[in-house]
Amino acid sequence: MKYPSLDLRRRMVEAYESGLCKSYREVAEMFGVGEATVSRNLRRKRETGDVTYKARGHRPRRVNLEWVAKHAEKHPDARLEDRAEAWEQEAGLRVTPQAIWYALKKIGWSFKKRHQWRANAIATSTD
Repeated sequence: MKYPSLDLRRRMVEAYESGLCKSYREVAEMFGVGEATVSRNLRRKRETGDVTYKARGHRPRRVNLEWVAKHAEKHPDARLEDRAEAWEQEAGLRVTPQAIWYALKKIGWSFKKRHQWRANAIATSTD
């Protein structure tokens, strides 16, 4: 989704507040945006005093990457659930297996399947 530039948002608000445009529809037509965009920007201006967007970002990582690297080296075949439980015991923070997976991916750990059976032990059918 493309948002209007900061300059455009400020000009929309100024056009409405100065009385140049009498309605949200007039402002929207003048600047080529939807009425909802005008409404959102005027509300943001009323509530915060400016039309800038709030910075958005991800929450900080809850798993220590150094710990994950050491644990992966020490226990290469551990399941994600086992690593999540080990982290909870270590740090007292509960995380999902998916969080562990992202941490392993971040440190560059590769996931190689390890088969528990021998290749020649698989039964083959004979015609």
